Amino acid sequence: MPLQSKSVLITGSSRGLGMYLAIKFDKEGHNVILTGRNEKDLKSVQSQLKNDSVIVVGDLRDYGDLLNINYESRVNNVSVLINNAGVVCPGLSLELLKVETITEMIDVNLLSPIVLTKLLYDKVDDIININSMVGLEPKKHRTIYGSTKFGLKGFSDSLRLESDKNIVDVYPTRIQTYPERKNCMDIKFVCDKIYESYSKKLNKDLILDGRLK
Repeated sequence: MPLQSKSVLITGSSRGLGMYLAIKFDKEGHNVILTGRNEKDLKSVQSQLKNDSVIVVGDLRDYGDLLNINYESRVNNVSVLINNAGVVCPGLSLELLKVETITEMIDVNLLSPIVLTKLLYDKVDDIININSMVGLEPKKHRTIYGSTKFGLKGFSDSLRLESDKNIVDVYPTRIQTYPERKNCMDIKFVCDKIYESYSKKLNKDLILDGRLK
């Protein structure tokens, strides 16, 4: 049965920030559309949710899978799109990066959020793009990762000028997405801030700088 009320699509919601955002939005009464490549992990997240939810297994590098995510989101009444999935920065100089790694980062971090936004633009009222502090500050050994994040910023900034939707770009530093991770922001704090930006329709950047001053 399709989800009967408006729902939130969260890419990369099988673990990390995407998982915690799914739990947060579920707690606030939303139905959730979970997406990722690992069905077992998605089912584990789904088991923690109280409201109705659906799972869409797919690879964001595959246009056919993006079309399927679009279809399933539409039939399940999506109203919020959270572009969360991302390939983490390998921390290597450009000369050491493999072409396959470059392509994967561009496809997942930049191309898929743009394409999903395009596909679902007429359905969603809110678009939340999980960027990175690297999308604001150039860093050594972040050439391609930084390019994708600066590109995502440019996309959001420009789209906001032509759109009446609530568009929020989130720029966090390190987040405690697993217990043993040190020197990073509390995951509950991050999720609460993101949800606040969504619910208050702030329609602007959310900068979460947890570095020591």
